[in-house]
Amino acid sequence: MEASMMQATIITLGEELLSGQTVNTNLAHIAQALKSIGIETRRAVTIGDSEPMIQTELKRLDTPLIILTGGLGPTHDDLTKEGVCRYYGLPLVLHHESLSRIRNYFAKLGKDMADSNTKQAYFPADAIILPNRFGTAPGAIFEAEERTIVLLPGPPSEMQPMFVQVLDYLQGRFSTDPRHEAGYLLVGIGESDMESKLQAFYAEHADVDVASYANLAEIRYLFKSDNPEALEKAMDAFRLIADRYIVGPHDKTLEQRVVETLMHQEKTISFAESCTAGLAAGRLVNVPDASKVFRESYVLYDNASKMKQLGVHGTVIERFGAVSDACVYELAYHLAQRTDCDIALSISGIAGPSGGTAVKPVGTVYFGVHHEGKTKTRHKVFSGDRQMIRHKAVVHGLYLVLKALMHEDTD
Repeated sequence: MEASMMQATIITLGEELLSGQTVNTNLAHIAQALKSIGIETRRAVTIGDSEPMIQTELKRLDTPLIILTGGLGPTHDDLTKEGVCRYYGLPLVLHHESLSRIRNYFAKLGKDMADSNTKQAYFPADAIILPNRFGTAPGAIFEAEERTIVLLPGPPSEMQPMFVQVLDYLQGRFSTDPRHEAGYLLVGIGESDMESKLQAFYAEHADVDVASYANLAEIRYLFKSDNPEALEKAMDAFRLIADRYIVGPHDKTLEQRVVETLMHQEKTISFAESCTAGLAAGRLVNVPDASKVFRESYVLYDNASKMKQLGVHGTVIERFGAVSDACVYELAYHLAQRTDCDIALSISGIAGPSGGTAVKPVGTVYFGVHHEGKTKTRHKVFSGDRQMIRHKAVVHGLYLVLKALMHEDTD
C-alpha cells in the first residue's frame, strides 16, 4: 500500500537550523503541502552548508522526488546548487532572464547589484526556473538520473510563495492521488497504556496504516488507507476502544475543542491557576474567537492571594494545604460566583523541583471544576520536570472542562 504512493525526500540546509537559532518551518510547510496532493515524505534531514554533506545525503536517497531548501544565496558558503549539480554531473549555465530579474530587484531598492549575486542566476541548462518575487534567489526544478530535483531558497517568506509553483508542477508531472486519512486526538491516557489496548485492533485492521504521535499528555492517532470503507471501519472500531479518551479529530487542538464547545453551548469560562500561573488561560486565548467565551483569569500563586482574591478560608489552607481537594473546590466555586461564568476551572499543584512530600510528591496537581451548580474535584500525579508537569496539568485541566461540558465522566 505504501509503495503505491509517490515518495519524496526533503533536505533543509542551514547552520542556523542545526544550532536551533531558527525554527525549521520549511519542513512542516513542504511535508503538509506534499501530503495534500498525495505525495508522502519518506525522509527528511537537516544538514549544514557543506557540499560534502549534500553529496553524502544524495548518495543515500532512493526517492524519485528530492526537495532542497537553503544555500542558494550569493555568499561563498551557499553551495546547494553547486553541490547537487556536481554530484549529478550537470554543468551550470547563465540564465539571462534570472540575472535581469535580480538586477531589477536591486534597482527598485535604489542599489547596484553586487558581482556575487551573479552566481544566483546559474542553473542546469534544462531547468525550469522558479522566479522569486520576494528575494534574489530563484528556485529551479530539473531532472537528474530519473529523479526530480527541486531547489528553493531558505527564507520561509520566499520559499512558501514559490512552493505553490512547485505543487502545480508536481500535480501535472506525476499522477498523484491523496490517500484517505482521518484521526483522533486523545487525552487522559498514556501512550503505552493505549497501545496495550490495541493489539487485537491492529491485527483486525491490518489494511489500514495507523501512526501515533504523543506530545506530553496528548496523543494523536492518524489512520491512512487507500480504501475509504476500510478506513471508516477502523475508525469506528478504534472509537469503541478509546471513546472515553477521544476529545476530537486529530487535526484539532484541545483548546480549539474547548472553545468550539463553549461557543456551541453559548457558555463562558474563567480560570484560577496556581502552579500553572496562567498557562491554561494563555493556551485558550490562542484560539480565534476565544474572546466570545473567556471571562476572567486569576493567577493566585501564594496562599494569601487565594484567600484575598477568591475568599478561600484560612482554615482550609491550614488544615488541608493549598494543594488539596478542599482548596481547589473553594477556588472553583468562588471563581464561578465572582466572575459569573458558566464553567470555572481551578488548578493547584506541586511542580517542583522542591516542595513535595511522601503524601504529596512533586507532580501532584489538584483540579476543581464548577459547572451547572456543582463543583467536582480531581487530582493526578504527573511525571517529568517542572515545565512538563505544568503543561501536563494544563492539558488535563482543559480535558476536565471539555468532559464536563459534554456531560461525560472522567473516572
